[in-house]
Amino acid sequence: MLQALKAAFFLRWPVRGLGSVPVNVLGLTCLGILGVANPGFWLLGVGLETAYLATLATNPRFVRWAEAQSRAVADGSVEAKRQALEQQLEGDDRRAMNRLTAECARIVALWKSAESDEFLMDANESALRDLQWNYLKLLLARQHLRSPDAEADAGKVRENLAALERELADPSLTPATRESKTATLAILKRRVDNLGRRQQTLAEIDSDLERIEAQVQLVLENTMLDRKPPAVAMTVDLASQTLDAGFFGSSADTIADVDAAYARPAAAAQKEQA
Repeated sequence: MLQALKAAFFLRWPVRGLGSVPVNVLGLTCLGILGVANPGFWLLGVGLETAYLATLATNPRFVRWAEAQSRAVADGSVEAKRQALEQQLEGDDRRAMNRLTAECARIVALWKSAESDEFLMDANESALRDLQWNYLKLLLARQHLRSPDAEADAGKVRENLAALERELADPSLTPATRESKTATLAILKRRVDNLGRRQQTLAEIDSDLERIEAQVQLVLENTMLDRKPPAVAMTVDLASQTLDAGFFGSSADTIADVDAAYARPAAAAQKEQA
């Protein structure tokens, strides 16, 4: 409802010579100016605005349009963030990402040319998107772990851990403060353990990248043979799924934003099924 009300209030309409004009806001402004001379226009404005908003905000077609517009804006923002992350890839990693993206695009084109079932198409396109997203995250994590910044991060985490242990040795800490710092200490210890097994993590990432590439190749081959989407879930169990934010360096916040955006539709679908 609030989304529809906002869309109705700021609704724009194309006007020749002026472009896209926020007609409702413009109308309210005019009535507000006229109301300075005659307060009756203010009452008229309130009545008209209430009727206008109530009519549009309760109209099913307008509500669906407003939701679609909101999703389009959100998708555009998420896509821009994902593309910005891709731009951080260097050399062979960027070429590998481009190859996988091209193969996924080829798969989708084959499905569309075969006029496949729309529901199955949507589900499988989402699965392909998730595979590409996981692939990108793995490349970014590997790139960060191989960089000098990773060693600097490890040193900083160890310093923070030592400082926190010294603070916890202070007997004057309140119970609440001690509990909070103890929880933080546990997190830092896990991060030190993770960073300490960097070579193992890199090996897991390499294995997972190969697994995703093989999965996409399998889907492509099956699609070329059958000319329709495979009736299987295109997911893989990744050994490196436990990568935390510390493996992504300065990209961690952006990756978390895209993760959250991609998770929302899945959560909504599960809610509907329940």
